[in-house]
Amino acid sequence: MRSVPNRPAISNVLIKASADAAFRTRLLANPQDALADMDLPPEDVELLSAVRARTLQEYARQLKLRLLVGRLAAESL
Repeated sequence: MRSVPNRPAISNVLIKASADAAFRTRLLANPQDALADMDLPPEDVELLSAVRARTLQEYARQLKLRLLVGRLAAESL
């Protein structure tokens, strides 16, 4: 399987969600709201906001799939 592209801003969001239960709850319930006060690139906000999950593990899994699909699509152009 191809590796996921390195996206430091996305990694930072996942690290914060792991360490901060209140942020994690907001991220899972309303990603757009949770990300509003973070200084993220617009494409990362769009990607992170599109994920809908009940747990952080599910959120991370869906995010990884979206990143892999995006990378494969970019490589096929």
